[in-house]
Amino acid sequence: MVRSRSRAWYAAVAIAFFVMADLIRLALRPLRLSRFLSSDGILGIRDTLQVGFAWLGASVSAGRLRGSARELGLCHSPWPALQFGFVASLPMLVGFALTSRVNSRLDLVSVGVGCFLAPFAEEVLFRGYLFRQLYARARLGFLASALIPSVLFALGHLYQSTNPSEVLGILAITGLGSVLGCWILLRWQMNLWTVVVLHSLMNLWWEVFAVDTTALGGWSANAARLGTIALAILLTIFKDRIWGADGNTDAHTPPPTTRPAGEETREERMGQSTNPDFGKRRRRAIASIAIWTDWSDQGARS
Repeated sequence: MVRSRSRAWYAAVAIAFFVMADLIRLALRPLRLSRFLSSDGILGIRDTLQVGFAWLGASVSAGRLRGSARELGLCHSPWPALQFGFVASLPMLVGFALTSRVNSRLDLVSVGVGCFLAPFAEEVLFRGYLFRQLYARARLGFLASALIPSVLFALGHLYQSTNPSEVLGILAITGLGSVLGCWILLRWQMNLWTVVVLHSLMNLWWEVFAVDTTALGGWSANAARLGTIALAILLTIFKDRIWGADGNTDAHTPPPTTRPAGEETREERMGQSTNPDFGKRRRRAIASIAIWTDWSDQGARS
């Protein structure tokens, strides 16, 4: 049984593991990996290690290593997320196809790292781990839980700016985009695959058509991006009508401090169902056994 922890304990653990994951970039510098690897290769190593730290932090909160995937929101079906991400990103795909040329310098490594591994690592670390820990474990409320990782996420992209106007633009785009990602994650019952797929496809279309070297972009690029954001919001609002109810109650379960992850109820430890009809079926089974026992006793006496 996992001992109940305080909200402050969960918040402290989340911040500690996040800081350790973020410091990986500094820890890799003395190794001088650039002598052997490309920048994409170094980025891939960093992202993989950050996912590992998020996984370990989630296991500490869950009380067991096997609970990390559920703690991060990775136990949901990815199929609805794939549909959602593709449809929502269509405005960017169509808009870029009409206004930009295909990037002739695409390579498999840069696409794999920049469009799939990096978005996955960022969503796991910032949304799946830090946001979810602050919201569901530390219970800080949505606004505070979303703003903390979003500000950190925006600050992590400032290296792309070269002047004050770009600094403000990148802060606004990445920060607000991160808050939107937290909202989508919450509305989709903490299914992390929704924001992973959406983030990956947005990066992919940006890279395929060589829209810009930074996350800022021009007027036409941002018009297409706003179309994707608007469509993602609409699809999220009406997701139950389109895909049906998710059926997963992770986002609405009792606070972890009242029932820590890994602490099962007596019924669950005994393998009993929590379905209301279970009691009726159980009573009927017991009655049937009693009738059969009485019948057997009568036959033995006769």
